[in-house]
Amino acid sequence: MQYAAIGLNKQMLPVFLGLLLAASVAWLFLSNRLYRELRRNQHWLYETLGRPGLFMRKSFAVNFRVIRFVFKRDYGTDVAPALIRLCHGLRLLFCIYIICLTGCLLILFAELFK
Repeated sequence: MQYAAIGLNKQMLPVFLGLLLAASVAWLFLSNRLYRELRRNQHWLYETLGRPGLFMRKSFAVNFRVIRFVFKRDYGTDVAPALIRLCHGLRLLFCIYIICLTGCLLILFAELFK
């Protein structure tokens, strides 16, 4: 019985890795859409967050402000509903990424300490 569980873990590793890759690519596209939406329609918020961009002008402080904005649930009345839905999607995608990363690490540690 124990060997069957280990075999299942080995089979799940490519699934988790594939999901991690897909989540990473989706995160890039959705975060780029978030930055574009902020720059075009929520300019005051874009300036407040430190003018975030996908690759340029990103520092730890800017990244932290954007992540904090995505994860907070009280956006206020000035934020467009489309932007709120985009933040909900990014938050869900981040949770999926963390679950898959944890699964990969558990499988790898189980194999390492076997």
